[in-house]
Amino acid sequence: MTLGNKILELRARSGLSQEDFGELFGTTRQTVSRWELDLAVPEIQKIVQMARTFGVTTDSLISDGISTFDGSYNRFVCGVYRRKDTLIVETERLAIVYLDRGDTLCAELYEGLRENKSLRGRAEYDLKNKKAKYAYSDDGGKITANFEASGVIGRKFDRKQLDSMKRTDTFLAERDKKPLPTVPEAGFKTCLTKWRTGTRFYCRDGVIFASVYINGFEYAFHMVPLNQENIYCSVIAVEAFELGTCVGTQYFRLRNFGDNSAKFAQSFSNLNEPFERVSLPTGENGIKFEQNDCIRGSAGKIRALESVKRYGTDWITVTNCGDELTYLRDDRDMIERFE
Repeated sequence: MTLGNKILELRARSGLSQEDFGELFGTTRQTVSRWELDLAVPEIQKIVQMARTFGVTTDSLISDGISTFDGSYNRFVCGVYRRKDTLIVETERLAIVYLDRGDTLCAELYEGLRENKSLRGRAEYDLKNKKAKYAYSDDGGKITANFEASGVIGRKFDRKQLDSMKRTDTFLAERDKKPLPTVPEAGFKTCLTKWRTGTRFYCRDGVIFASVYINGFEYAFHMVPLNQENIYCSVIAVEAFELGTCVGTQYFRLRNFGDNSAKFAQSFSNLNEPFERVSLPTGENGIKFEQNDCIRGSAGKIRALESVKRYGTDWITVTNCGDELTYLRDDRDMIERFE
């Protein structure tokens, strides 16, 4: 990520126009534009001022990467890290942590640039009593929670813990921003894979949502608390095929709807099992169109096909068990794409 990219990211995350950003640092909109396009470089004093203003280090702005436990890379290494009953997926912008403590399941969402991530959301589920605790902060810093969370939200992500974990997957954020294929150019399978590969994140309208999809696995953190306590955190295998996607084994599920009586409110963890890519069902033309709309017991086994129902050049809508999901070629909530 170039210095210009980082300045653009800081400005975008703060919601400032180029003119407002320029006023903040004593320069013009045109100069800010040149910074972001890497046509000019700010004075070191302004870089220090930016770092102090936005709570990042000067090194994170002017260096092209940080140490990520692998000297063969000179860029930030995104990855999936595991040890018994703990899984962490970290990208440049997010980190999602899944914990199985035996009697409780926990999921945490950290957001921030590179090594400067802080806790934005946390869900804890009591498996015995079937009760959930949750908390999250919106982009303005307002905390929504059903317990005293002011000392929890905002906690820094400890990257040192990754040193003692096994990195099972390594990937990098895309730099050259290659244009994504359209449906006529590449077909459903390629588009459903490429369009989804990356990090989605938003926090608006009382909802916090994050999803990282890489190498056939989706890592999700989703909360709609307020008046309809709805928590959904999961690790699930998903594979695209010619007419949709196939949903396979779910390795972590923390799901609660209000009083936990809803059909799909089960919570369980198989984090200590080896992860496998989903195997596509066979049948006529390679696909057997049958759907089981329920989870098979506590093992988290699923066999469901999300079939394409409608599509355009730049969008595809699939349906599964009555729900519809639309994937966009240029999704505004996709904050990172992976190589």
